[in-house]
Amino acid sequence: MLIHEISRKLGITERAIRFYEQKGLLSPAKMKDNGYRHYTDQDAWRLQTIVSLREVGMTLADIGKALSEAGGDSQDAFIDALQLQRAMLFQQLSEMKTMIATMDRMIQAAGLNHALPAEQLYELAQQNKAIRDLRGSWRDHWDFDARAAKFDKQLAAERCPQATYEAALQRIAELAMPAPGCRGLDVGTGTGNLAGMLQSLGASMAAIDQSKQMLKACAGKHPEVELKLGNVLAIPYMDAQFDLVVSSFALHHLTEAQRELAWSEMMRVLKPGGTLCLADYMLRAQDEADAFIAELTRSGAHELPMMHDQVELYPVHSDLLAWLTAHASAVSSEPLHELVSIICAQK
Repeated sequence: MLIHEISRKLGITERAIRFYEQKGLLSPAKMKDNGYRHYTDQDAWRLQTIVSLREVGMTLADIGKALSEAGGDSQDAFIDALQLQRAMLFQQLSEMKTMIATMDRMIQAAGLNHALPAEQLYELAQQNKAIRDLRGSWRDHWDFDARAAKFDKQLAAERCPQATYEAALQRIAELAMPAPGCRGLDVGTGTGNLAGMLQSLGASMAAIDQSKQMLKACAGKHPEVELKLGNVLAIPYMDAQFDLVVSSFALHHLTEAQRELAWSEMMRVLKPGGTLCLADYMLRAQDEADAFIAELTRSGAHELPMMHDQVELYPVHSDLLAWLTAHASAVSSEPLHELVSIICAQK
């Protein structure tokens, strides 16, 4: 095809096609006899992909990276790019909902006071900004993409013994008791061990993780599980989609400031009457923190969790219980190991 033919076929202006060529996103071959550019079906598919990614807001730099990783022939990188953009759109949606809720509170405050309550409005705006900043603060400081291939083998070397890890998954399955067809979500699924177990018990499982390679490993083991790229600070699903939300050994990677937002997100996607069930490393109470850090330092533990030059503590059991008690109809907890607890709640 010549440029006017592919322009007409795809509904893209010739000027736009030339622009993408100038940016190095498209390199059609030239015909020997006249030097005209010749566009193949592969060029058409590539061009349509560029346009589609632009329409959902992806930058030219990110599109170029995705095209480069794909090598021009594979759709995998483009699917990854769309997954990433989908997760970004859900983050934007969450931010918009927060902004609308803030505006509603501002309107209500102004109406009750019959005047503009400047201090309260400023406080609400600051709270809105803080939540937005938190949602955008997630970073993979642990390089889970690189760890994915050996993740299951490395579980035995973690602080939590392999027997405790397997017992935690089994206990979540027992407490969740998924009915056939129950719609479930595994948050921070890793290679999908918990999601696969619940799927085998009859649940229809979806799972999210921020690592593309973890999701690929999960797909290889459990192809029947629905997978989405995303993180717990902006879960890429609409409200009240799941009968069951679970997570195992994922939330301790969050900072203290991120955790309450994460718990809110899990409750948001849970249906009324649904079950939330978590297993993770937890400190029993806040006053254990100093002793815990001192013991890790004394023992020379190489896995001392760090976040930006500050110690990232495990979640505090009493804090999570208090939050869930205020936001759920029923809450239960049981210890599984010195540092591992299982907590379940009904929405």
